[in-house]
Amino acid sequence: MASYHAVPGNVEGGMPKESVNFTNASIRAGFIRKVFMLVTIMLAVVAIMSVLPFVHKDIMTYTRNNFWLYGVSYLTFLVVYIVLACCEKVRRSFPSNLICTAILTLSIGYMTMMICSVHDIVSVAICFVITAVCCGTIVLFAMQTKYDLTSMIGYVFIFSMVLLVFGLVAIISMMFFKIKFLYLIYSGLAALLFMFYLAIDVQMIMGGGKYEVSPEDYILVTIQVFLDIIYIFWMLLSLFGRK
Repeated sequence: MASYHAVPGNVEGGMPKESVNFTNASIRAGFIRKVFMLVTIMLAVVAIMSVLPFVHKDIMTYTRNNFWLYGVSYLTFLVVYIVLACCEKVRRSFPSNLICTAILTLSIGYMTMMICSVHDIVSVAICFVITAVCCGTIVLFAMQTKYDLTSMIGYVFIFSMVLLVFGLVAIISMMFFKIKFLYLIYSGLAALLFMFYLAIDVQMIMGGGKYEVSPEDYILVTIQVFLDIIYIFWMLLSLFGRK
């Protein structure tokens, strides 16, 4: 999850220092616009890259015959994500934060392109529409609801750990015993989990809940929202995609 801090209640003599970041409505609005603008650009890049194999046969052939590049892309993504998550100076410094974000976006885009290239274009389009509708609905719900979903982070984390173990069992069962229904169950549960993560991240961006994100960490929360949506698409494609 993106970095966040607990928001204490009002104290006598004024608001506490920790909530100064979000006391100004214009600062909050600018922070929200910046995050969602970057997420939109990143998703647009991934969408364009994912379409390329279906409009250019040579790209389709290349991606299918060079699966090792998926591992390179994943390693690149993992290294950049760890750097941004652990190095505060990098993610808060311009232009290093945007350069790292661009590299991360391209690596995720290539992985998504390779995943889409082994699926039927109709199923890819259907999963894209389902993802767009679900994520749009979740974002609107998280922005309008009075329920503080950020207070449930602990429960969501526990469920994530349980699902991680179940996912490993499902993958092993599919690879060695050809039992596919466990992986389908895992994909469905994982899609729901990341939908909930998306709602929590949106509320932390909006502020006012138990936990909220500092405006200085807009890069990290942008990447988190972006990854929530990408993982939802990947899981839905695993669930409904036809290879």
